[in-house]
Amino acid sequence: MKISVSVTMQELELLGGIDAGFKALKEVGFEAIEFAFVTSDVNWEEMRAGKPSHLYDDDVFWPQAKAIKEAAEKYGIAIDQCHAPMPSFISGCPEGNVLLKKYVEKSIEFCGYCGVKNVIVHPCFDGSYRYPKLTRADELALNIEFYSSLIPLLQKNNVVCCLENMFTQDWKSKKIFLACCSDMRDSVYYIDELNKIAGEERFGFCLDIGHLLLLGLDSKNAMETLGSRLKALHIHDNNGVDDLHIASYLGLTNWDRFLGGLRMVGYQGNLNFETNGSHKQVPAELMPSMLRLIADTGHYFRKRLTTPRT
Repeated sequence: MKISVSVTMQELELLGGIDAGFKALKEVGFEAIEFAFVTSDVNWEEMRAGKPSHLYDDDVFWPQAKAIKEAAEKYGIAIDQCHAPMPSFISGCPEGNVLLKKYVEKSIEFCGYCGVKNVIVHPCFDGSYRYPKLTRADELALNIEFYSSLIPLLQKNNVVCCLENMFTQDWKSKKIFLACCSDMRDSVYYIDELNKIAGEERFGFCLDIGHLLLLGLDSKNAMETLGSRLKALHIHDNNGVDDLHIASYLGLTNWDRFLGGLRMVGYQGNLNFETNGSHKQVPAELMPSMLRLIADTGHYFRKRLTTPRT
């Protein structure tokens, strides 16, 4: 149960670059990372028109992957999971969706190259909070087809694909709506059906604690439904209204319920903090201090989880 944090290339650069970034993460107490690919650097208008991003060109992508792998090995930090680019799907954008799938596939290949166990891939949904273009049946068929098509590549690279619980929001009114996999019963169906198609346990679930809070859902109840399908975590907090991705105890999450749920299901994965809302938005001089607080929280959580109850 390693203490892990999600980082992007931008965050490593804020820490001084790949080598310096891994050194800093090690010094503050992290034992692992989730490397997160982002599409925020992508020109969305070009992508919608089917023009690929240079960031995923082989002469850019693989030298970066090599530097990340070497820095992780140098400082003894595991790359325990990878976050594929998001979203996985844009409604009404066939050219863009072809590119998004290629980027997801590239992240799976990154996992194989770096020996990463889990890749988190967001489910496909259109995100329209009032008038969704996809019916529930459409969404189900779309996701089964999308994830099934990844099975050969997942098997080739020996990677488990983790679905994640989603939400959508009217950014003007702040009203929050359920989205794909926010109902854990749906998530269980997806995972079991996809594993049946794969003929092995090739799919699992990454439970995003902040997303649960936004929807007023309880983490312990979610874990009880998922059971052994729970393979990875995105641990972060918020104010119940905004997806802030801040450190634990700075928002409204009930962390006792969270820890109780992990105990109940016998969770064996790593404790990954997706808290870039905290460690990326403080001044550069304070970033190591914020990361240390997050790492210390992880060590505290692990101590509570591994200490026998009296």
